[in-house]
Amino acid sequence: MAGSSSSNNMIFIDGEASAQLQELARFLGELKKVEKVDEYISQNNTARALVAESVGGVLAKAPEDKLEAVYNQLFGIVAESKDELKLESVAGEIAQDVAANAESGAGGLRVLNNLYNILVGENTKELGSARAVVFEAMVALATRTQLLGMTIVPLVGRLPAMFGEWGISANDRVRVLMDVRKALDAAQLGSEAYETELVLLDVVGASLSSSSASQSSAAAAEVAASAIVRFANLSAVCDLDALASLGSVQELSKNGGLGDAGKLLDALLSSDFKQWRGFAEANSEMLQRLGVDASKANDKMRLLTVASLAAENLGRDVPFGTVAQAIEVDEDDVEMWIIDVIRSGLIQGKMNQVSRTVLPTRTTYRQFGADQWKALGERLDQWKQSLEQLQPVIANAKLVAQQQAMQMAGQARVTIKD
Repeated sequence: MAGSSSSNNMIFIDGEASAQLQELARFLGELKKVEKVDEYISQNNTARALVAESVGGVLAKAPEDKLEAVYNQLFGIVAESKDELKLESVAGEIAQDVAANAESGAGGLRVLNNLYNILVGENTKELGSARAVVFEAMVALATRTQLLGMTIVPLVGRLPAMFGEWGISANDRVRVLMDVRKALDAAQLGSEAYETELVLLDVVGASLSSSSASQSSAAAAEVAASAIVRFANLSAVCDLDALASLGSVQELSKNGGLGDAGKLLDALLSSDFKQWRGFAEANSEMLQRLGVDASKANDKMRLLTVASLAAENLGRDVPFGTVAQAIEVDEDDVEMWIIDVIRSGLIQGKMNQVSRTVLPTRTTYRQFGADQWKALGERLDQWKQSLEQLQPVIANAKLVAQQQAMQMAGQARVTIKD
């Protein structure tokens, strides 16, 4: 087997093109256990023929220690082929075959990663579409081999930028993200699926004014409803504004496109724990139909209520008793709830176990709207008034310091006589 390696956007292969064709054809013949290898080689002496012979789970079943090298060899042969075969035209067929048949998830993903990285050139549209297909094959292979968390999850936040590079349509972007979400759900990666839904809603929001607006709106409604329910159920997710402030969610909420999920969102945004408990009791069947876990949602609303209480008392001590009353727990349990709220990132502050108080120094609002801007303005006015009141004190202190310095200078006079 001739040496081969990949680096950045290039594949390096040693040997003449004809020798490479023969060598790969011989390797395929051995994998297929053909009896007349030389005849097989003579019949498959073009890049197009080798691609056709390699799919169907043939080359993908190569030993792991040779898998990346033989695929690099195939990619190099296609890239340098004289029968006008373009790599981007067969990339999807190759990628899907690897995704379906590679026995080594890590080895197959290296192959697909190499293929993705060498799909560059002037024909941006065709190459972009090919890259999208290769990425989807990566998702499928990572799902099948349980490697999503290490491979695809770190790329979710970069997908909008990747979509721009690929130049694919809005509908194709939604399809790719839907596939990623489905894979993450299958792998029981709920928090990661929620983050994917936020990306999807952002992407869909940018296309609501296009010709595919009706299709995008339907997708946005389904995903937004799912994200709202996930927020209620996921203990690790507490930033409600990241969801509620998305343009697509606001548009759907305004037009009633969220249905019962819209009612849930309104309750999550505006209720304290007591109000939430009343809402949950009055709408228990609806919440059950949506898939809301009552216990987890109650815990989430306790965290959000503590955060709201901290926002109302920023920079002031809040007694444990006040917190206990607000979230309807025993006062002895308040300390653990405050620790959970701080751990979630909703607030920063200090607890005083002696005085049994918490001093919030920073808070995160569930939604930063007109009321929050008004409160911020009032707080800024208070700070301004406090600074204005301090100005005379500071000026008087400076004057006293100057007078004292002058007196000290007079007392420290030095006289030198001849």
